Amino acid sequence: MFLASGDAAFNPVEHLYDRFTTWVSLWGNHGTEFVESWNSNTPGFLHLSQHVFMMWAAAAIVILGFTYATFARNTRVPKGLRNFLEPIVTFIRDEIARANIKNPHFGGHGHGDHGHGDAHGHDHGHSHKELPKYWLADKFVPFLCCIFFFLATLNLLGLIPGSTTATSALTFTAGMAFMIVTTYVVGAVVMSVMTSGSVGAGIIGYFKNLVPFHFSTKPMDMAIWFLLLVVEFIGILAKPFALAVRLFANMTAGHCIILSLLFINTLLPESYWRIGTGIPTVLMSVALYGLEIFVAILQAYVFTYLSAIFIGIYLVPEH
Repeated sequence: MFLASGDAAFNPVEHLYDRFTTWVSLWGNHGTEFVESWNSNTPGFLHLSQHVFMMWAAAAIVILGFTYATFARNTRVPKGLRNFLEPIVTFIRDEIARANIKNPHFGGHGHGDHGHGDAHGHDHGHSHKELPKYWLADKFVPFLCCIFFFLATLNLLGLIPGSTTATSALTFTAGMAFMIVTTYVVGAVVMSVMTSGSVGAGIIGYFKNLVPFHFSTKPMDMAIWFLLLVVEFIGILAKPFALAVRLFANMTAGHCIILSLLFINTLLPESYWRIGTGIPTVLMSVALYGLEIFVAILQAYVFTYLSAIFIGIYLVPEH
């Protein structure tokens, strides 16, 4: 629509593209030459771009911020950056990790169950392994905190004029989703091996737990079981796809709306009409910009929350 306005070189949605021209211009011509030389002599997954720079910046901010907050614990009462981060970490632990990731069931008993023993108190068969109440959930708290703070920082950095939003690239969100699916698939196999006590039985148990239907050698039962297995495999792939598309679409849509409002005047001839349409569009853009700040944090929370749900579902299946 905007390219039809007459200026073929003008592209208002260039802000959404993965480019490096804005940042390397700070280095001068040498910076541009270095990036172009690096990209021409390396495979595609190692190319430098503005999205890569934004990811490095977000990772550096998160690492330095938490490092400072960790080593600045010189008082009993949290203050400053530590006072800001500690409630968020506590919320992720209590409302995301612990609410969705339960303890595994060792030896056929869940947490809080007690094995049956003889008159002398000795357990028979698999003894119950007592675990702390939130043993497994607390192990994933650092991982989920990294996801939330990294995505939130990256989304907020993308709102700075002149920068770009890495989460508006489907390749980045797909990479994050692939990390999540790898976590819960590999983690589910490991937990199955731990609960069964052997590698072979654990892998077989993983596939049995994957299907909410008792396996049987009867032809009809086997047909149903294999059909449900295919459905479950589709579900394993559909979940990361939903994570990737949701984050990508929400972060791209908001930027497109703001840019569309700001550059709508380019469709009008140079006259007083631009003043009449410019004032309301700028005011609406400011309001949407404030909403984008909320959306940037909300989408990081949604991605983290859904990741915890998927990890909990596959690591400790209910059936």
